[in-house]
Amino acid sequence: MANVSVPSPAAQQSPVDVVVDRIWRFFVSVKAAIWEIVFLTVLVLIGTLRGSSVPQWIADHVPGTSGLVERWYAWDVWHSLPFMGILTLLAVAITICTANRAPGIWQSIAHPTVTTTRGFLRNAELSATMDLPESREAAVATISAELRGARYRVLTEERGSETHVYADRFRYGKLGTFPFHLALITVLVGGVVGAKWGFRENAFLVPEGVTRAVEHGTAVSVRVDDFQEVYRETGTAKEFRSSIAILENGEEVAAGSVSPNHPLTYGDMVFYQSGFGQAVHIDWVDPTTGQLVEERLPLGEFQSKNNPDAAAAVIDLVPAGVQLTIVAPDSDPRNQPELDLLKLRSGQMYLQVSPLPGNTALTTKVESVINQGETVELGGVPFTFVREKRFTVLQVARNPAIPLFIASSFLLVGGLACTFYFPHRRIRGIIAGTGPETSQVMLAPMARRDWSAARSFTSVVERMREHLHAPIVLVDREQSEAATSTGE
Repeated sequence: MANVSVPSPAAQQSPVDVVVDRIWRFFVSVKAAIWEIVFLTVLVLIGTLRGSSVPQWIADHVPGTSGLVERWYAWDVWHSLPFMGILTLLAVAITICTANRAPGIWQSIAHPTVTTTRGFLRNAELSATMDLPESREAAVATISAELRGARYRVLTEERGSETHVYADRFRYGKLGTFPFHLALITVLVGGVVGAKWGFRENAFLVPEGVTRAVEHGTAVSVRVDDFQEVYRETGTAKEFRSSIAILENGEEVAAGSVSPNHPLTYGDMVFYQSGFGQAVHIDWVDPTTGQLVEERLPLGEFQSKNNPDAAAAVIDLVPAGVQLTIVAPDSDPRNQPELDLLKLRSGQMYLQVSPLPGNTALTTKVESVINQGETVELGGVPFTFVREKRFTVLQVARNPAIPLFIASSFLLVGGLACTFYFPHRRIRGIIAGTGPETSQVMLAPMARRDWSAARSFTSVVERMREHLHAPIVLVDREQSEAATSTGE
């Protein structure tokens, strides 16, 4: 006898089909999804701890990790390729899993299986049995009418001497899983969009009267027109606010007042008030053109090398070929007064000019203390200390994915509402004739460990008991087993 070999299904598939099948299996794999979620969790943990003291603690207590910690602090996880990649991968996986489940869900809605078994009805946690004084055909009509009266769809199928009954309610509630999954996909896509095109500037310093570009690929600038603060008797700030104008391509497009918890929004950009500090208005004359240049510099981005309580500012004046360093008076004279070597009084500033590379006219640093309103020449450049001012500290955030997050919130709430407020209720049953004019009805819900579905089924049975005036035996096997286990 000749041996006949049957090729395996995989051997009959083309290489393209095999590749597509494996990719599809990867995206619907539970194990792959677990590893993807674990990887995302690790990235979120790394990005969250980056803004804390934990990395530095590791560097201090674990020898040899200082270089790794430095790279940790420097790595912007939320805008990194691995973070965007895992979000994209999860979004694709959820999309494919949803598409994979869609045919089965629609089949259970449009073409459910009607037949059941007596074993299912006997072993169901909750079941009802009744004897009706009418033929099987009449009993089918009666039970169907009762179920339809309870707003159930009723399907029947004849199997020999039995009629199998399938009834369900809120069958389209199962579609609530799709807006829920779409919400998850939208959130993940929004995360990718925000990571790619969004940004957050946590310390955006703008002195009063100055216009500063936001950058980050935008043509938006911020101008601070006025800053006001109110202090308590203890000397702490009680209230502070900034009057700002938003400019795009040099034209004013929005204006308003920002204060803590009261931001200003322009398009998909939000401007928050987060702090303020001291600034200085210095004028200097460009030696190459003779023009007067106004500089308003925030004091606080730097500190004096000798005194950490002395706020400072540093700026390169490229046309003049010098670097200007400005140091303000000690902000807390009682704290380590021995460090205050400059002994500046209120209304004074310390100026130091050092040559930039290529400046051969100035070979050493020159310095001077200047009073408000005075002019001093340092390194061939006249400087005028006009006045002290304030700078405002803003947080500038842009997230173009906000519309996606808003849409996903509606989809999420809508999907959950469909799932929980309109759950798919299903009842199966068998109606069998026990005589020419008698029949027996067995019903059970598809509600394993579902208290709400059990209550709904009990309500239907009580409705039948009231309308049919027939003895109905309602069996709750879960309670019976619990009573048996406790010896009741």
